[in-house]
Amino acid sequence: MIVDYKTDRVNKSAEGAQKLVKRYAVQLNYYAKALAQLTGKCVKEKIIYSFALAKGIIID
Repeated sequence: MIVDYKTDRVNKSAEGAQKLVKRYAVQLNYYAKALAQLTGKCVKEKIIYSFALAKGIIID
């Protein structure tokens, strides 16, 4: 599992969560790929934790 903490200020709504997903999904995918290559283990879950929203957002 990869959890990336974000401090971006976004609207406290589904729209704010979508902005974070759009902004950071590629970054988390690269992290997952690098971790898999380094460890040989599969990353089962990628999560952005937003301090502004006070919740985690699962990245597909």
